[in-house]
Amino acid sequence: MSYLHKQKKAILIVSYGSSSYNAGNNFVLTLQEQLKSVFHDYAVYPAIITHNYTQDKDSTVLPFLFKVLEELHNNKITSLYILPTFLLPGHSFLKMQQTLADYQHLFNEINICKPLLATKGCYQSISMSLATLYPIHHKEIVIFLGHGSSHSSSIYYSELETYLHNNHHINYSVLTLDFISDIEDFIAGLHVRGIKYIRLVPLLMLAGYHVLHDMAGKHQDSLYSVLTAAGFEVDCILSGLGNEPLIQQLFIEQMKTHFK
Repeated sequence: MSYLHKQKKAILIVSYGSSSYNAGNNFVLTLQEQLKSVFHDYAVYPAIITHNYTQDKDSTVLPFLFKVLEELHNNKITSLYILPTFLLPGHSFLKMQQTLADYQHLFNEINICKPLLATKGCYQSISMSLATLYPIHHKEIVIFLGHGSSHSSSIYYSELETYLHNNHHINYSVLTLDFISDIEDFIAGLHVRGIKYIRLVPLLMLAGYHVLHDMAGKHQDSLYSVLTAAGFEVDCILSGLGNEPLIQQLFIEQMKTHFK
């Protein structure tokens, strides 16, 4: 970052990995401009974390979180508000928290927003946004594909699906990558219901390797190939949720609520 801010308060938009900015995945910078227009008294910075800071260090234009924290301290920023773009408070969120804890002593306060799926009352706004973005057509189901996690926070995926089903969105399903290898019963249930068409939508802010390879890849083990082989007509959405203005607005509203 070559620019300086006079503000003593800053908002940090924290994403995971080098794919946080590439062709088609620039929602972080769009969100940065939106936050600047709403919170005039705050400097707004993007940052990324990885589980290995030496990995892909030259493949992104976004700076690592620890580098941003060092520069903010040098620029006399005293108060931080952290907006993570993770859906879950899983391993990446914990890694972010640890990095922030390591630099806590440099700032007067660090306030952290919860990830979207862990925010109180989030399911209504998220499910309404998803249903608006991806309306159901005749004999169709929409599958939202999340990353999945060994962390206990993965329960939020099933809770989102339960909320959708309990609110008359029965033709929406939430699956994770680790479910692909054990999908036979799910497929059988779709055939019983007379489903003919499937749309695969990333339940991910960014459309990276998992979307292009695990979800929509043409190899036989991708979700697209498995469902196509089962007789469905499958359409893949190759854009992350973060590129959708409705989802970006959820982050804006989250920050407004956090600032009250």
